[in-house]
Amino acid sequence: MSTASRRSNRGTGAAWYGHAVPRAFALFLVSGTVVQGEPYAPEPGKSSGRSSLSASEIRQPAEPFKIQEQEGTAWLVRPTGGRFFSLGVCCVERGASRTNYNPRNPGYAAWQHYPDSASWAEATLTRLRMWGFTTVGGWSDFHILKQLPATNIAFAPVLSIGATVGAPWWDMWDSNITDRMDAVARDQILALRDDPRVMGYFSDNEMGWWNAALWKMTLEQGPASGQRQRLIRLLRDTYQDEWSKLLQDFTPEKATDWASLLQGGMLYVKPGSGGFKVMRQFLGLMAERYYQLVHDIIRKYDRRALVLGDRYQSFYYPEVAHASANWVDAASSNLNASWNDGSYLRFYLDTLHQLAGKPILASEFYSAARENGSGNRNLHGGFPVVRTQVERAATLRNTLLRLAHTPYVIGADWFQYFDEPPHGRGDGEDDNFGLVDVYDHPYAAITEAFTSFDATARKAEPVGPAPDASTGVPPAPPDPFADFVHMRALKCWDRERGFVKCASPEPVADLYMCWSPTAIYLGLYALDITEEAYYRDRFVPECDRGLWVVQMPRREPLRIRLGAGRKPILNDSAARIRHLSGVNLTVRSITAIALPAASMGRKKFQAADTIQLSSTFLTHGGCYRMDWNGVYTLAN
Repeated sequence: MSTASRRSNRGTGAAWYGHAVPRAFALFLVSGTVVQGEPYAPEPGKSSGRSSLSASEIRQPAEPFKIQEQEGTAWLVRPTGGRFFSLGVCCVERGASRTNYNPRNPGYAAWQHYPDSASWAEATLTRLRMWGFTTVGGWSDFHILKQLPATNIAFAPVLSIGATVGAPWWDMWDSNITDRMDAVARDQILALRDDPRVMGYFSDNEMGWWNAALWKMTLEQGPASGQRQRLIRLLRDTYQDEWSKLLQDFTPEKATDWASLLQGGMLYVKPGSGGFKVMRQFLGLMAERYYQLVHDIIRKYDRRALVLGDRYQSFYYPEVAHASANWVDAASSNLNASWNDGSYLRFYLDTLHQLAGKPILASEFYSAARENGSGNRNLHGGFPVVRTQVERAATLRNTLLRLAHTPYVIGADWFQYFDEPPHGRGDGEDDNFGLVDVYDHPYAAITEAFTSFDATARKAEPVGPAPDASTGVPPAPPDPFADFVHMRALKCWDRERGFVKCASPEPVADLYMCWSPTAIYLGLYALDITEEAYYRDRFVPECDRGLWVVQMPRREPLRIRLGAGRKPILNDSAARIRHLSGVNLTVRSITAIALPAASMGRKKFQAADTIQLSSTFLTHGGCYRMDWNGVYTLAN
């Protein structure tokens, strides 16, 4: 199978959003058994089949991989006792078969470069060890790689337990669904679990956990659905069994009372209501069910390996992350850098760690360059893209160093081993993500960057506290609004010294501050998940858009409506503003404002001046609130 079919459901949602079946359901499983030395050939009709062995018939290795905390730092520990930072690679597989190879859109094809599967596996693992990698990640040819005796490379497969059968979108109390989830995990785990190199399993990848879609698809299920019944029970409990109270928050369709809603019907949230919080509560309940199910299924067949979470899609709902806490050994999230220099939002992993209460695995990180050996155009996906391979190497080092210096991060997986086809894989993604190009030529700058980066040693280094605006607000760049597009907006700001600490727990936004003699500049970068499927007419009203309120001395509070892919609305024509946002898959909301000195009764600002700031941001529907307050000194 191609990488595209195994790989994540990046980009899912546009076609199915809010109603149709998620494309994630079509993820294929790693399957097949290849004898060492097997020559490359078309493999029609090959499937994994079901193992006839029971759980009790297969011996488990005595010593597992473990996670231990030592002096405030979380570490992975090998069965032999050595601690390490897991540096992995996704999609370590043979690429296109002879049958599927398309010379007009050439992808990586191992049969063009190696006489058989064993030769490919030995050469590839040798490369990975030489380049400093410790782990083989998701969508890899484990059935081939496990036949080699190398013991210092860990395995971390993605099982796709939920996505393959439709959970959490379909009834997770239906035995047909849960039995299929069991079978999906069983076939894969029994094929690997006796191998001492299995570090752990990711249950799924990039499901998105879309709140409005899950709500809608649950209500579309029949009256016998356990999932639908629990939603109705939540509503009856929340509204004290009074239909009139429910009508304050929701508009029903094809339901006029509780009795008719039990049989069918839809509920759309009313603009400006408290319905969003009820929907988030339902999301948390469904996440709890999912995490318990996949935990118990994995533990049924493997009592040793770590449960590594479901690899969030570079964003997460707080309720979902919190629900995972009792059921995972580590939380995992794919990490799409916020800027194309490899840096990312400060709150992102901190809040995830607080919510889940567990160490974190960055289950994917990546970077691409316009200069590449495969002809990749990097036109799809909104990922970090730079000009040259040297710049790309610098980008990955920036990301990796910050991850290694974060005490609760225990590993990171690079996506991926080889480039995507130059004209796009199945979903159109066409990025220069590889360690090697589609012709199996390594990118020297990239492999050297990994080779020279001793992740375990860097993790052991003492790291001081990160700087922030409390020690002095930095000067603004020449044009704070320059290059205001995704991956580059706010990039020219000093986002370390200008970072304003949030007074609220578990924030989902970062605030930055800088100054010039003529203005104070504020930059807000938030995850603001705005789904059109909440509404019957699929239009996000103004009252539900994000709300940013900024209060500074000697001026009226500035109120700005943000998000939903529309222009910001503010109550001050003197304030200059730039804004980026979207709906559905576009979850990043980025805003910069300039507050002129004159609007605060000053002729100009200068170093050593103090500024009192009070700021609040409410995300879409008022679901999450963040506050920033303090007095800040303008620094040189």
